[in-house]
Amino acid sequence: MGAAVGYGTMLGTVPRECPHCAGEGGTRAVSKASFSSGGRTVGSTAVEEALRRKAYDDLAPTFDEELEWHEFFTGIKLMRWWMMRQARGNVLEVAAGTGRNFGYYPEGTKLTATDCSPAMVEVCRAKATGSSSAIDVRVEDVQAKKGMGFESGSFDTVVDTFGLCSYEDPVAALREMARVCRRGDGRGEGCGRLLLIEHGRSRSHAWLTNILDKHAAPHATKWGCYWNRDIVGIVREAGLEIVQQHEFHFGTTHLIVAKPPEL
Repeated sequence: MGAAVGYGTMLGTVPRECPHCAGEGGTRAVSKASFSSGGRTVGSTAVEEALRRKAYDDLAPTFDEELEWHEFFTGIKLMRWWMMRQARGNVLEVAAGTGRNFGYYPEGTKLTATDCSPAMVEVCRAKATGSSSAIDVRVEDVQAKKGMGFESGSFDTVVDTFGLCSYEDPVAALREMARVCRRGDGRGEGCGRLLLIEHGRSRSHAWLTNILDKHAAPHATKWGCYWNRDIVGIVREAGLEIVQQHEFHFGTTHLIVAKPPEL
């Protein structure tokens, strides 16, 4: 089936044209302004945020079905299990989507799951009902100008899986996650953790990054995300300290454990 280079998409599979882009050369949903990831240009066109958000609402009913086998064969389900087992204390999951991580948290986890898509949250809530953990699911936007409705330092663990690709400003989104994550006392004690599973451009395989760049716009139109962002660069620009970092799928899938700046 080829090497996995994108969430739900395999190398050799070009994303199908979105019906919203039909006509006028297939560019109606695409603006000519360059899009960037926290100030770094990663392509030549941008898919409007409203259409990317609509993509998530439209995908919600079939999202799990479309991704299940891809995640199984590419090992992403195992990555979710490994990462979620590290969650401790009061946990916030940002961009929880349809709740694909719920089954991997330690039993009894106190979890708040958020997403900006009401349709995704509806699927999430149905899963939370049958969970052994206490899960509070709510519509919340990490990109909101006023920030999320949580006090600073109120969570021990903040989780984001395949979310940095979809934010209009991923650096600002990460800084907001860091704000609500518990910070250390300056001596390395008591600091919370951010657990990230993300996909983005490969630093080790330029040929593969070229493919991602070429198909970034159609992929963003269908899946609502940019699969060619510089994930490590975004994390560092947000001011987070990387504690652990692992790369898979020719350097396009990133598992990162980070911590917010200390007080």
